[in-house]
Amino acid sequence: NVLEAMRTRDCSPIVMITNRMDAPGYTDLKVFGRKVVSALGLVTTPTHMEWFYGPKGLFFSEIGARPPGVRVWDLYCAANEFDLYVEWAKAVVHGEADPRPTRRFSAGMVALRPNRDGRIVGYSGVEEIQRRYGDFLIRVHLPPAGSRTQPVESGYMGNAWVWARHPDYDLCKAMLEDVGRTIKVWAE
Repeated sequence: NVLEAMRTRDCSPIVMITNRMDAPGYTDLKVFGRKVVSALGLVTTPTHMEWFYGPKGLFFSEIGARPPGVRVWDLYCAANEFDLYVEWAKAVVHGEADPRPTRRFSAGMVALRPNRDGRIVGYSGVEEIQRRYGDFLIRVHLPPAGSRTQPVESGYMGNAWVWARHPDYDLCKAMLEDVGRTIKVWAE
């Protein structure tokens, strides 16, 4: 639940980038996304669409003519091995772009929240995760001991976080879930 993830200290929320865009479940999403872009008359503006798919079908919770937050574009670039910022600039400046996302990887980030507000005193589980996943970890942000913690409401990137990518979506998701369970951020 997204609302719980935004408010709960003991939850390690995950944001994922899929490489399964041709899977049957994404057909409705692609059709709806194209309709939104057309209805809003967007040509060079990035879109931000948050959606959920469940037993009752596809639901959108946010649609906006802006890039997504939480550095999702950076994750998308890492997953797809191209520079979305350059392609967007080409679209704005030249009216055309030639993006070629590889879809080779799924990628994601997991937010790591401290056990309490205060100052960070250390971490546990970091070495274990690095041994376990090594090169699949693409960015690790662990503020140094002594850093003030940020409140849970500061967002997914307010404190510590880890980014990873893997060719298999399910393995990438499982890896990030393991990171969220294993790495602990300790504060006093």
